[in-house]
Amino acid sequence: MSRLLLPVLGGLSLFLGLLSPIVSGQTCADPAHTFWKNDTLPQSPGGAFPVAVIQGLCEGEAIAQVFDKTALGDQKVERVAVGFGHVLGGPGFSATCNIEIYDGVTFNGAGLPTLGPKVFDLNADTASSMELQSTAINLFDLSGLNVVVTADKFVVAFRMNLNFNGTCGGGHPANFITDYSGGAGCTTTPQTSLIDTDADPWQDVRIATVLGVINLCPNFINGNWIIRACTSNVGGGSGTFNDLGFALPGNFSPTLAMSGSLLPSPAQYTFDLDNMEPNNALILFAGFTRIDAPLYGGTLVPATDLIVIFSTGLFGEISITNSMPSGIPSGFKMYLHGWAVDAGGPFGHSATNALEMIFP
Repeated sequence: MSRLLLPVLGGLSLFLGLLSPIVSGQTCADPAHTFWKNDTLPQSPGGAFPVAVIQGLCEGEAIAQVFDKTALGDQKVERVAVGFGHVLGGPGFSATCNIEIYDGVTFNGAGLPTLGPKVFDLNADTASSMELQSTAINLFDLSGLNVVVTADKFVVAFRMNLNFNGTCGGGHPANFITDYSGGAGCTTTPQTSLIDTDADPWQDVRIATVLGVINLCPNFINGNWIIRACTSNVGGGSGTFNDLGFALPGNFSPTLAMSGSLLPSPAQYTFDLDNMEPNNALILFAGFTRIDAPLYGGTLVPATDLIVIFSTGLFGEISITNSMPSGIPSGFKMYLHGWAVDAGGPFGHSATNALEMIFP
């Protein structure tokens, strides 16, 4: 980018092309998957739309989009897609790029991003590249590669490897595109569209500068990168039950297990408590966060947001089948841990294993 921008200010860096009818590259393989985009184009464009072709981005430089998955929990990246077009709007122009996925991003007071760990690099991890064709939203399937992101935000980046159209010094008339369609001012959404150039590390396009002198937006880049992704909930579509351990045995070794589905009715789950002292009381702690606090010689895993007391009955077993209510957000987590008075346990108590539930 820097090698092109300064010599040709206002010249080749920003062109409007015409996005021709495109093949599916922005749909998800499964209706249960979550679709991500920040651009203003339709999810499945059925016609021609104006876009900006950013000719000044050179080989080795990269673009990226930030997606906020705070409410969803851990996600597996199934598909990614990126727009690539020619200033004349025609097909038949190609390039190759790398795909990079980062787990998390933070912004400092000046708005500069720091990307989290890189969890996927197509070139390094598969010894291959993604082929780009104009004018299209190009799709790449990651479903078989187990790319998982766990931070509140994740970043999908595309780094240009080989662009067979034009040169860095004179401009690449086929290149990555944004959704800019005209108008005054910078239309890029803050802290979503990023760029990594030879001269500067990752920057937010909206406030980025060329060598600290000239603003990129709207002088050279405007709009949001056309980058999309599809993700699925880690653990499947019906929810996940994770045994976290932390059992504390005494004279009895109580166990906690759940199975079934965490989807709302008519789906059902089964809750089982076993190996408890008969005719005793068991206190079940349920929390929305994990605290791992010391308790009675063991560890209490959940926060004590909810407390339920069960009678263990004649056989020291409890089994409940029920359905979850609707409206619980996908990725929401809850932690369960049962405790009981037990003369054989440290400090007179025993505990079940702790359980983590992740809602679909």
